[in-house]
Amino acid sequence: RVDDIPPGISLLPDNILQVLRLQLLQCVQKMSDGLEEQQQALSLLLVKFFIILCRNLANVEEIGMCSYINHVITMTTLYIQQLKSKTKEKEVADQTPIEEFVRHALAFCESLYDPYRNWRQRIAGRFLSTVEKSRQKYKPASLTVEFVPFFYQCFQESEHLKESLKCCLLHLFGAIVAGGQRNALQAVSPATMEVLMRVLADCDNWDDRNPEEVSRKAELTLKCLTEVVHILLTSSSDQRQVETSTILENYFKLLNSDHSALPNPRRCRQWESRFIALQIQMLNTITAMLDCTDRPVLQAIFLNSNCFEHLIRLLQNCKVFQGHLDCLAVSTIQALTAVMHKSPAAKEVFKERIGYAHIYEVLKSLGQPSRELLEELMNMAVEGDHMAVGILGISNVQPLLLLIQWLPELESHDLQIFISNWLRRICCINRQSRATCVNANMVIRIIEALNSHSALHCTCAENLIALLGSLGSQSMGSEELLQLIRLLRTEEPKRAHPYVVPVMRAILAMARKQGMASALQYFNLCHSMAGIAVPSIHKWPGSAFSFNAWLCLDQDRVDPSTTSKSGKRKQLY
Repeated sequence: RVDDIPPGISLLPDNILQVLRLQLLQCVQKMSDGLEEQQQALSLLLVKFFIILCRNLANVEEIGMCSYINHVITMTTLYIQQLKSKTKEKEVADQTPIEEFVRHALAFCESLYDPYRNWRQRIAGRFLSTVEKSRQKYKPASLTVEFVPFFYQCFQESEHLKESLKCCLLHLFGAIVAGGQRNALQAVSPATMEVLMRVLADCDNWDDRNPEEVSRKAELTLKCLTEVVHILLTSSSDQRQVETSTILENYFKLLNSDHSALPNPRRCRQWESRFIALQIQMLNTITAMLDCTDRPVLQAIFLNSNCFEHLIRLLQNCKVFQGHLDCLAVSTIQALTAVMHKSPAAKEVFKERIGYAHIYEVLKSLGQPSRELLEELMNMAVEGDHMAVGILGISNVQPLLLLIQWLPELESHDLQIFISNWLRRICCINRQSRATCVNANMVIRIIEALNSHSALHCTCAENLIALLGSLGSQSMGSEELLQLIRLLRTEEPKRAHPYVVPVMRAILAMARKQGMASALQYFNLCHSMAGIAVPSIHKWPGSAFSFNAWLCLDQDRVDPSTTSKSGKRKQLY
């Protein structure tokens, strides 16, 4: 019921905080002898009261400066130790009051160190912009020096601690990192990073624990690591206790951990599925890490961490597992795409260090690919959603060559038709796409695929030949034309090759001029930094010179990242 006049709220007495501090201190002093039920209820009530006080954000900084937080952490530490020992000794006594205090104590810490609940909003899927963060008037309380030892100690012998309580601790760590940079850089230390990696490594060993809770714990740990990487990117080297490269080194070590060293009882089918599920979560986190404003800087750190080698090794090692290989391969391709996204340097590094021929052999060794895996390679080519043909152009032509090479190996005719139809659309969408494909020697790849005509569905072959004709109208070398004619040879001289008619149509399409006459040689100025350099004045052959050229303004593809008000525009002078 909404009242016309809000209820009057009287101010608290001036000495209320001092009285509460003394009562909390008495509870701490009696902890060693064991608190009575009434005192346990009092301590919980005090913590609840502090949480309510922190809802007025103006109180946060003052409460954080008092000794309440240290008293609460002392009590929480003792209670967590008590919970561990009770579980260790397999006591069946009801521990609900103690657990309730621990949960509320951790919630109190969250309200101190993340007053605007940035972390909880992020977990719920809402990302705050830099502008929204800058409007946050009140600062979080300064992090107590006792937090890092407390966090580290809580995860010692953590197998005796409930998964739900571990999740509460991870929520607190995430809240500290998301709450403010100053506290985050204090909390991100070698000790806390060791804890997060240990928690993550423990997520493949479920024993009798609730699978959903363990999966939730892994998800929270990975989100904490994502926040850590993002906060380290915004800091200077003298502020950091841990480098991003060190975190990534341990991360990839865990991602590629040697399962063969485990004892046989743990290497069961159920364990394999859990381990692969964890690896998929870790791969998806790489994509989340790279979704940041300082992406080029982070991409460089990933490259220096030999991420390509680690990801390919993961695909090679996973062949020993029985199931879920396709899901793992899809997530690996997604991670590779994220590292190379809009980075010509990263693409060149991948070509030199790994090569697309090698990744093709590795993927092929996993067996027949699913539609999802092939679609992920298509996404890699356009660096976005492959279904957005006409909006996204070709950003990386190499996966397209890989798909053409793979077509004859696909047993599913439906997949052959789907892939070849999409290739025909994306490669012929405009002059720039055709030029990119021609420069990558796609014509020869198509002819090589057509040589395996017995393995290709007739519709797939027709799509490839139509694509060949479109690319040939752009540019066709004598060697390529010779290979195309040789394709039509048959062992029986009187029997015509099934490709004769579609190939003749393609050759006619190459020779036919469609639309306006266009130059066969031209400058491609599509790149944002492209231009024509004029020699310096003292090299001019006389007092001046003129330069004449036709200008062809193709309809450029729409780049979603440049559609903002600050988008760049080509200018003619």
